[in-house]
Amino acid sequence: MGRHAILLAIGLGVNLVNAAGNCEMVFQACPGSFGNTVLTVPKDVIWVNPVFPACQERIQVSVGGPASPPSIVFIIDNSGSMSEDKDKEGEGNDPGQARFNVVRTLLDSLRAASPQAEVGLVIFTRRLAFDHRENPFFKTAFPGDTSQHDSFVPLTPLNRVFPDGTTGADTLKALLKYHGKGNLDYNTALPGSRPNSTYGPLSTRDGTDITLGFQAAKVAMQDSRAAKNDQYFIFLSDGAPGSVDVGREDMQDDFIQGANTPTTFTVFFKAGGSEPKAPANVVKMTENIRANGYSAGNPKSNYWALNLPGSQLLALLQSNVINTILTSAPSKPKSATLEAGGKVRSNSSLAAGTFTFPQRIPLAPDQTVLSFTYTYTYQDSGRIKEKSLPYTLTVKRSQTDPSLPDSIGSNCREPAALSLLHAGRPVERITADQTELEARLTLPPGETCAACPLQVMPSQSADRETLPLEAASGYYAAGFTRGVSQTPSPGNGRLEHTAADSIVLVYRNPENPLDSVRRSFPYVDVQTGMSLEYHNSYSQGQDPGSSGDGKHWLLTGAGATSAASNDPARCCSVLDGALSREDSVKYVGMKVEASRAFRLELRVFSTLGQFVDKLTLTMPQSGFQNLEPGSKEGWKRLRILWRNRALNGGPVGTGAYVIKSTLTMLKVPGISEVETTLSDVRVIGVVR
Repeated sequence: MGRHAILLAIGLGVNLVNAAGNCEMVFQACPGSFGNTVLTVPKDVIWVNPVFPACQERIQVSVGGPASPPSIVFIIDNSGSMSEDKDKEGEGNDPGQARFNVVRTLLDSLRAASPQAEVGLVIFTRRLAFDHRENPFFKTAFPGDTSQHDSFVPLTPLNRVFPDGTTGADTLKALLKYHGKGNLDYNTALPGSRPNSTYGPLSTRDGTDITLGFQAAKVAMQDSRAAKNDQYFIFLSDGAPGSVDVGREDMQDDFIQGANTPTTFTVFFKAGGSEPKAPANVVKMTENIRANGYSAGNPKSNYWALNLPGSQLLALLQSNVINTILTSAPSKPKSATLEAGGKVRSNSSLAAGTFTFPQRIPLAPDQTVLSFTYTYTYQDSGRIKEKSLPYTLTVKRSQTDPSLPDSIGSNCREPAALSLLHAGRPVERITADQTELEARLTLPPGETCAACPLQVMPSQSADRETLPLEAASGYYAAGFTRGVSQTPSPGNGRLEHTAADSIVLVYRNPENPLDSVRRSFPYVDVQTGMSLEYHNSYSQGQDPGSSGDGKHWLLTGAGATSAASNDPARCCSVLDGALSREDSVKYVGMKVEASRAFRLELRVFSTLGQFVDKLTLTMPQSGFQNLEPGSKEGWKRLRILWRNRALNGGPVGTGAYVIKSTLTMLKVPGISEVETTLSDVRVIGVVR
């Protein structure tokens, strides 16, 4: 198949344009509300919107400073594994009963710092430690269910004064008293409400139903007078559920889900060993509570593991938990920084509770760590102070196009557009004569680019040229030259490629390589070329028009029937095969050679300027490929011979005549978008 046949086969197909997604993730909640977690986003998300909500943080202040009274429920594991009720000393994970002793001490600290603080107690094994049937002060964990009687100590203000003069703090401390190895003095003596296949109905220290403990704590928290941000659970356990009552087997691990749970601080007890480690269920529960959206403080939920609770628990709870709860004050956002990809950015504005950074943040191909530092002002003991809080998030781009996480929106734009021009006109394909080209980059509305580079390259061979783009009216542009070469020299400013290459433009945003667009332009190795040659300088012999068909002109050569004239009555006879030597001398006329579709105009005059005959002939691109090969690669040939007739149909006499010829190369989409003309004037002779 010839080169023009190949061109016809590819037709005017659309160029391949490759562009990455151009979407940005938009934070609709403060970074702290997501916890230290991984946010998975679709692969077309390549940016982070530069506007971030500030967090409604409460900042630790001095003890006794202004703070809202919190609501705290202690969830305490009193199963046998915590402290075995046996004769041997030192057994269990809390052999010194720190879970009770330390909490009693903390109640005094709480009362001194925040007298109005509310505290509740949920003490559990396979059942709860108290029963409302014994004392109406206790509240059932199953309101409305008269078949179950497990109860807890309700939220009680520490400064509450009961009729007998005791305070809420005193009452709570009394209910934490124990004898022996963790046997509470006020533990219910009534049988359990549910059967248990392992233990009898009077068992109060066996089995571990952590879910039951959290169920009761949630019921207790329903009576809280504090905002959700000031509600807390403090969970003390060795973290191993088991031997739950009949009917609760399927709920044994429900606590891990962390649903509808306020900020929770967990201390895991594991006596012995050098480096205790919290079990997986505690870790997972904490992660879920951090992310459950119950309050803005939930991401602060945490856990610790202790191997010497008797000496470690008080200091840990006081410094890491209680002080944080008690000594908080509302804050106002002041400033923010964000580190991502090794670059630190500072906010450029603060308005309506949001920080705005100067530019959107690019994401890495796989995952990006966003490290925020928000600075707040707050009042402490009558003075305005500042505190900076860190938040860290990991954003992972998925190749499976997941949905966006909750509280994350998206904003997508059209990608940048690339185009190629020759002589100021857009082109879809490049031809051999188009050596001077201009590349243009059009960015989405609102985007700018300083010193943007554009790379131009062949599709297969080795040349690479980087073009500095200059701003123009609504676009960026760069001119370059190109040529066919088998020995390219990359970086010399001229694109050198083979005839088999396409020309490829690639734009990559300097701020984010994922923001890229690639466009390929096919190359057609066809030059604009044409020539006019004369068949003879004169004709001789008998009248060549004696055939009687009335045609003034004769076409010869393969494919001649594809030509069309605007005066078919006089054009044209077609001769199949080649002229014999004897016949050839009977005619004068033109031999046209061209590299694409053309139009030929011939006018014949006498030497005195009298009009004699004319011809207008068009060869379309669809028929051009059928012509016989010309003298150059890719060129085609056609002969147009005059039968020595006048316009009125009669033969001309012997003498000299003038032929004026105009050959015009036509526009052919994908080959050339311009017309090119060649003219000639020649004197010929006719001899009878």
